[in-house]
Amino acid sequence: MTHPLAPFFAPRSVAVVGASDDPTRLRGRILAQLVKGGFAGPIHPVHPTAATIQGLAAYPSIAATPAPPDLALIAIPSERVPGVLEECAAAGVRSALVYSGGFAEEGGEKRGLQDEVSAIAARTGMRVGGPNSVGFLNVAGAVCATFSPAIDFAALPAQRAPAGRRIGIVSQSGGLGFAIFNRGLVRRLAFSHVVNTGNEADIDASDVLDFLVDDPATAVVCMFLESVRRGDRFRAAAERALAAGKPIVVAKVGRSDAGRRAALSHTASLTGADAAYDSVFRHLGIIRVDDQDAMLDAAQALALCPPLAGRRVGIVTISGGVGGWMADTLEAHGFTVPALAAEVQARIREYLPPFGAAFNPVDITANAMENDHRVRSLEVLAEADGIDALVNVSSLAADPRLPAERDRLAALAKSSPRPILFYTYPLPAPAAAETLAAIGLPLYTSLAGVARGLEALATWHAARRPRLAPPPPGDVAAATRALDAAGETLCEYEAAPLLAAYGIPTAPARLARTPEEAAWAAADLGFPVALKIQSPDIPHKTDAGAVALGLVDADAVARACAAMLERVRAARPEADIRGVLVQPMAARGVEMLASVVVDPGFGPQVSVGLGGVLVELLGDIAVAPAPLATTEAEELVERLAGRRLLAGWRGAPAADRAAFADLVARLSRLAHDFAGRIAEIELNPVIVHPAGQGLTVVDALVRQRPKEPT
Repeated sequence: MTHPLAPFFAPRSVAVVGASDDPTRLRGRILAQLVKGGFAGPIHPVHPTAATIQGLAAYPSIAATPAPPDLALIAIPSERVPGVLEECAAAGVRSALVYSGGFAEEGGEKRGLQDEVSAIAARTGMRVGGPNSVGFLNVAGAVCATFSPAIDFAALPAQRAPAGRRIGIVSQSGGLGFAIFNRGLVRRLAFSHVVNTGNEADIDASDVLDFLVDDPATAVVCMFLESVRRGDRFRAAAERALAAGKPIVVAKVGRSDAGRRAALSHTASLTGADAAYDSVFRHLGIIRVDDQDAMLDAAQALALCPPLAGRRVGIVTISGGVGGWMADTLEAHGFTVPALAAEVQARIREYLPPFGAAFNPVDITANAMENDHRVRSLEVLAEADGIDALVNVSSLAADPRLPAERDRLAALAKSSPRPILFYTYPLPAPAAAETLAAIGLPLYTSLAGVARGLEALATWHAARRPRLAPPPPGDVAAATRALDAAGETLCEYEAAPLLAAYGIPTAPARLARTPEEAAWAAADLGFPVALKIQSPDIPHKTDAGAVALGLVDADAVARACAAMLERVRAARPEADIRGVLVQPMAARGVEMLASVVVDPGFGPQVSVGLGGVLVELLGDIAVAPAPLATTEAEELVERLAGRRLLAGWRGAPAADRAAFADLVARLSRLAHDFAGRIAEIELNPVIVHPAGQGLTVVDALVRQRPKEPT
């Protein structure tokens, strides 16, 4: 089935509305570059008065063209754009790309102009790219629908030749996509598309990702994102990419306050919570990077290398010092450079000079410039047990051996199930770079680049493991009753039956409305006890002085309850105070936090961290999208810097991590099942007792989404 965006990215005919005879002007450059890029179909310039433009017959309107084009390229003043889009839709045009600026990026009334564009696309079914877009380049299809001056037209014929794995680029920043493309050309990488989405009035980055997942010419997708407007659409497309074996590499701005401000002013978009982006990216195997070179380091390995099954690397080097530096770099990134087995070292020593080294790194010395020791060593390591990837350190500024080794390297690259990456410490001679590109071996000019390439392969391999099922649904009917009986913010006593419906245990407790009731409840539950004010208006009880701990007899309970009620009512006279919750003091353990916040774009996000006030003090939080299997919950905890506290710190017993992982998985299922109702859940602290003794949820906060007006 043809993708809905095929007429946009691979049109059979194109109209250029607002075309100019002057190719030095933006409106003239669009037409000139479309022709220069080799578009093979009919091109119809549209101009109200000209008979010809740049040697092509011109037409006074879209309706006057010989046949409705698949794609209309529009470069006219912004206030005229909605009218022209209406004409396009009436004429049967299937898609349009608006280069014109002067829309939501300017704010005010111009935002309404962009809303008109969105409405036209939605009403007519005609897909619209932009506005405020630099356009796109379909490399293999020879559609150069951009005014970008950065296109290297001399490189395009060679780019259309490769039949191998190509990289697609999607950018929400106008010129950055083509800048990444040009950097990739220097590396001899092959590309399928370069797309700038502009203001995304209709076609957005998620739509383009979805198209590239289906595109047979695209093997890897690189994206520069300022925001994701439709998280559900993005996640669905990324899940399809994961299933199809197409890695995604993303640079996402907005980590800092300044980055968020820049995103808002640049494309009139709101930057989502960065933790949610990290969470979803990690879950879907999306490799997140921080600059253009890191993006290409990852994409290069993913496009050219087979899967990476482990983190053990064999290094073959012409320089002992640089080989050691490479080993240090890889180990700093979490890889190992293990010693080779005795029989493997023996095979290598058969041909190495006495001053070479057969362990790992394998130092073939500068003598390798005169023999086949490089390719022979790579062949040996490619067959060796205990090695998952191979890295060659060479000096490719002048390498007389590479032409002679080309056929053997090509055969090795084709047959090896392990990634093989080349690194040159001087900049490579063009002939050497072209030789390795033709073979299909990735070449790096930085140590960190090699590590980033391998890290991308490792991340992608881990993401493609079969997913385990989350816990089954809990008692949905009981959970629904608990939510129906409560207001927008649930007090702890109201949250308890909701949690219990999903098998999440809470501490035994009684709600008391007077000091006398509190004393009776404490005597029944057993001392010592804790008292906590119950009010939907006081979610953070410790800050409000609404908690009393370690009360050891009935008199102490009664006095503390009376004082607390008086204090809180005086400080918060407007608060709806339901009473005081009486709970036995929990046994000692490690205080943890488990929480859920529903992200507007990506849905429920589960967080774990150290509990109590430490979560705010240390910021040690790990986040993942709901729902989670128990093993995924365990992996989430493993990402915490403070996880060692659970293993037993300074003589303390190891905590019951299994119980905590089970709680997190059940909480994630609850949040997933009620994503339309529950906005937030926080269990803090959860006291995790020694292994085998379970845990105690000491406090719980639940907030429902506001009810829709009826």
